[in-house]
Amino acid sequence: MSTGLFIIPPRNKILKVGRHGYGYSNPVLIPHPEKPNRPRERIEVSLPKTLLDDPNLWVPPEGEAACRKALSEMIPSLLDRPFTKSKICWYTDTPKGDFLITYHPDYKGLFLATGGSGHGYKFLPVIGEKIVDCVEGRCPEEFREKWGWPRERVERVVTEDGSRGGRPGMVLEELRRGGVSKL
Repeated sequence: MSTGLFIIPPRNKILKVGRHGYGYSNPVLIPHPEKPNRPRERIEVSLPKTLLDDPNLWVPPEGEAACRKALSEMIPSLLDRPFTKSKICWYTDTPKGDFLITYHPDYKGLFLATGGSGHGYKFLPVIGEKIVDCVEGRCPEEFREKWGWPRERVERVVTEDGSRGGRPGMVLEELRRGGVSKL
């Protein structure tokens, strides 16, 4: 539990090895969305990269090595078997791993229900009612600040919720080229 590495029991003869880690960023410059009259002004965002962008996309060597290490500790007899697929899960993390369930302070009528820490799916059976409560202005008091709009702007999110493995600040393309991330 201290590494972020895990194995999902086999289904359809597929064993999944994963890492709940700090993840990778994919920095891309885009036109500033709030300044359409200034097309040269750009901001940096991290956009997910998927098999649609690159049919040969594979987890970087650093990630594959971490998964192999997990296999060596949990199911050593499978260590030398080749991986048949490789996927990167892209999360909308927040710095503390809390949800962001609130109206945007600057855009009237824009409501956001996002964020979390990569394991928000387990809240699906109960979170919908709470989101509706928030939309209707009845956010539970105990969650008002926790789910509210952040007081400070964050340039790069590093989720410190205690569940991560690996190291923060890894840049996908640098690692895919065999380099070391410089963030």
